[in-house]
Amino acid sequence: MSPADVIRIKELLPTSLGSAEIRERIARDILRRSVFSARMTSARYLARVRDVCTAVVGGDINRADARAQLMTQLAEMGHSPLDEGGLSNPASIARLNLIIDTQSQMAASVATLEAQTGAVVEMWPAWRLTRLEGRGMPRQDWPERWAAAGASCGFEGALQDRFIALKDSPIWQALGDGAGGYRDTLGNPYPPFAYGSGMGWEDVDAEECEALGLSTDGAEAPRAVSLSPGEREIADAVKRLGFDLNDVAEGLQWS
Repeated sequence: MSPADVIRIKELLPTSLGSAEIRERIARDILRRSVFSARMTSARYLARVRDVCTAVVGGDINRADARAQLMTQLAEMGHSPLDEGGLSNPASIARLNLIIDTQSQMAASVATLEAQTGAVVEMWPAWRLTRLEGRGMPRQDWPERWAAAGASCGFEGALQDRFIALKDSPIWQALGDGAGGYRDTLGNPYPPFAYGSGMGWEDVDAEECEALGLSTDGAEAPRAVSLSPGEREIADAVKRLGFDLNDVAEGLQWS
């Protein structure tokens, strides 16, 4: 599965909820299967987000072109990059970049997970969390985040003194869940582990794992991430969680 395929099969989840409410009220397995944006109730716009992000990761357009397409539709909806609100403004350049980059990073990570066969894991059983992209103000608390995530799972399959863990280690989910109280995470066991982060994975081979004292005995491929339950299944799951249907606008069919 390519990164473009990963985005293409996602469902739309229009919602009037803000970022914190989305995190608290919608289960992570629904979120990772969906295209959504805080306080965005237009399914038509989210469909465009899905289309342009698919084109970006497929190499058909660049981020600037994607941003321009989204701005055009947002202008028709009455939004302007000149409006106040910072990231809360749907048409702000920072928010559009964040949406495009986050969807692209997540799609690349899921495609990487899909490629982890037994033979691949035997040769490269671990990942190293490392900086892949520069940031103007990079987070300085990754050691603390790693320590908190490791402590939450007893550092099962993970090293304490290095950002290295087996590919099936629970530390990755703990990192994505924000173990230790971090509220800027996405709830996924794969990069990006925080909004706007430039940190990602690189493979660590079996020889290096052995040299560092990380046992690879019994190492398995990470569990596949299900992404396409169908629109009806998402709707049913939202109802089971007690999600207020008034928070979801045009787009999902509830009948």
